[in-house]
Amino acid sequence: MSAADHYLGIFEGHFDPAVAVVKDGKVIAYAEEERFLRNKHAYRIYPRRALHYCLEAAGIGPEDIAAIGINWNLDAYTDGRMAAFFAEMDAAWPLDPATKGWQRAMLGGFNRQAYEARHAREWRRAFGESALPPIVGLPHHFTHALQSYLQSPFEEAVCLTIDGSGDEHCTVVWRCEGDAIEPMREVRMPHSLGWFYAAFTEYLGFEAYDGEYKVMGLAAYGKPDPQLSETMAKILHPADDGIEYRLDPGFIHYGPRSWSDRFTDHLPELFGRLPRRADAPIEEWHRDLAFAVQAALEQAVEPLARWALKEAGTGNLCIGGGVGLNVKMNSRLQTLPEVDRVFAHPLCSDGGAAAGAALGACWQASGARPEPLRTLACGPETGDAEIEAVLSGCGLAYERPDDIAEAVAEALAGGAVVGWFQGRMEAGPRALGQRSILADPRKVEARDRVNAVIKYRENWRPFCPSILAEAAERYLVGGQDAPFMIIAFEASEEFKRAAPAVVHVDGTARVQVVHREVLPLYHRLISRFEAHTGVAAVLNTSFNVKGEPIVCTIHDALRTFFSTGMDVLAAGSFLVRKPKEQLSHE
Repeated sequence: MSAADHYLGIFEGHFDPAVAVVKDGKVIAYAEEERFLRNKHAYRIYPRRALHYCLEAAGIGPEDIAAIGINWNLDAYTDGRMAAFFAEMDAAWPLDPATKGWQRAMLGGFNRQAYEARHAREWRRAFGESALPPIVGLPHHFTHALQSYLQSPFEEAVCLTIDGSGDEHCTVVWRCEGDAIEPMREVRMPHSLGWFYAAFTEYLGFEAYDGEYKVMGLAAYGKPDPQLSETMAKILHPADDGIEYRLDPGFIHYGPRSWSDRFTDHLPELFGRLPRRADAPIEEWHRDLAFAVQAALEQAVEPLARWALKEAGTGNLCIGGGVGLNVKMNSRLQTLPEVDRVFAHPLCSDGGAAAGAALGACWQASGARPEPLRTLACGPETGDAEIEAVLSGCGLAYERPDDIAEAVAEALAGGAVVGWFQGRMEAGPRALGQRSILADPRKVEARDRVNAVIKYRENWRPFCPSILAEAAERYLVGGQDAPFMIIAFEASEEFKRAAPAVVHVDGTARVQVVHREVLPLYHRLISRFEAHTGVAAVLNTSFNVKGEPIVCTIHDALRTFFSTGMDVLAAGSFLVRKPKEQLSHE
């Protein structure tokens, strides 16, 4: 192996620090630090454990790293451009001391000299005297766009990158053709849709940057309220050109904040309601507010997408940035008459941009174009020998069936809830058939049981189906290929009847379409379940409980299995059944 032929990506900011290793445009390994630390989101932790894993998985040492890609425009923080931008903000908006302090921290932390010194300290802690490889700083939204477009199936597209903020930007519209990725429109701070959604996440009693999907799920239970919509328009509204949007930051960040860092005291004053406490009941008004928030987000993004697609003369749309995890927004965009196909990158948040930065650094230096994304199975794997050693060492009774997929399909058909621990851990926030909890989608009771005694989460939260690619046309209305559970489709009448546990109250299903050539074992499991039940889908949720990361190791899987109401654990080729397993849920 030649030296220095791999490229590293590191995201070590606020939430979800992560590391990736890339070679020749291919992601060799990727993992989030939280999975090893067992602390959800690993807030402000340097991803040293993920770093060691990625190098080990790639079979390399630190001397084999040609460069480290970072998803920040380090040069702009160093040469005065970001300082000048912040000065413009200070002149345009009445910034509060906390926001000015955040600006100073950004300028100090992402100054190249300080940034390289911080990484050099961590590098020495991890590898001793090994020299820190060169650091390549890539503009934040360009990294999101590069990752989303170049890993899409498209040769030309419009790409929307939408997040809280990255460098000076909050939303950028990109024209992508061949190897060219050029901005068409740029929306800068403080006009942030990510900040907007995070503010209402906390106003509704959830945690920002963790509970946004709860707001999205709750929105389906709300209804249009003209008064709420009128009030919301005072916060988020169309720009004068009718294409972009504008946010009034006086309600979000810029002002007194005695309730939350995410919204000012003017927000509850505007709505005439105190913020919901986390332990307070969810009322009809909260559901209607969630509906209004979601509708406002979609209405802000739609004109940008329609304008860009017409301007670029393409029907292909890519989505990147953390707001790209909003499944309902993605699904709304998919229905636009200008859209032929949508690719929302499943690692669209900043943690996933560790892979994007590594791909970008590799592409710029070597010319190796990123490969289209086929799988997110980039994390640690536990082989059968190690699994069996752990099961034996724990004194557990276990079995090794001739066909693990058939055995699990039988258990699911009989009413069991199964922990599914197979192959390399998937990247990102969705379980995709490597670290999953599975149940029978035919029974709403199975969904409620998983919520109540396994996930320990709110009973209104939806679950998602994994369906065979061969059944997608039958089960989904106007469905496209959706292998990463980041877009929802209207469920067909057949699917609503066959699998009510995985159809949301609004009649949609956020799906994972499973292909035999990508996930052969998982595809066989669902095929065997179809043979037993006639339904080519299973209920699939992430293998964790509320407040914890998805399981990484067999030890994590066993702890979660025995601390919840799961009936069966399928780990590698082995089955563990609880002694008092009851499968008579018919």
